[in-house]
Amino acid sequence: MSNTLYSARFQGPTLIERGKDQTVSVDVEINGAPVTLTSGAMTVYKPGGSTLVDGVAGTVAGGVFTSATIGAALTADEGLGQGWLVKMDLVIGAATYTFYNDAILAAARLYPPISQTDLISRHSEALSLSSTANLQHYITEAWRDITISLYTDGIPYWKWRTPSALRAVHLSRSLELMFLDYATLMQGNDRYLQLASKYRQDYVAEYTQLRSTIDVGEDNNLDADKTSGAAVIMLQTGRRR
Repeated sequence: MSNTLYSARFQGPTLIERGKDQTVSVDVEINGAPVTLTSGAMTVYKPGGSTLVDGVAGTVAGGVFTSATIGAALTADEGLGQGWLVKMDLVIGAATYTFYNDAILAAARLYPPISQTDLISRHSEALSLSSTANLQHYITEAWRDITISLYTDGIPYWKWRTPSALRAVHLSRSLELMFLDYATLMQGNDRYLQLASKYRQDYVAEYTQLRSTIDVGEDNNLDADKTSGAAVIMLQTGRRR
């Protein structure tokens, strides 16, 4: 096996939704290009080390491995939470490389609360300045940054049931990334650097003040001790209260 450091582009913990048919995928790259994958298989470990699926083959195309479908019935009776593990054994050339990622069995996913429309509403010139005529990549990258930060801070963001609570922080981070890119493309344009700096400051301030209701038991029941006051998540401490 070579010592080549392939990049497995996991976008945070792998979220598996309980009781739903789904696949898990990962992009593998080197030198800015997709890696030619020969084949691949995935194993999903439960907390404690037993397997949910074991070495099940998937498909490969354009540097992307996609697992076979994890059937809804396989997860329907499993306990929710962290401590799960995904292992992907991918064949590259004549060698097998193993890539791990931590995983979470969740009742539902949390989806981004903003879109390109919101960026244009804030800055009408945003789309005309883009080299791709599309702003989604800034939104997607900002969402990854935010959810990974929450996860790193020990916050179970997949239990949040107030996605609008993330609107301001998501908008600020997206605009920061957008204007940093524009400043680079336009050779350090001061106005765009200033806007990027402004939105960076907004993002930091808004992140430290985030609050959300949470579904602690992931049972669709936001009762009195989960909705407000002492039950909100206080992110500046990195702990649930």
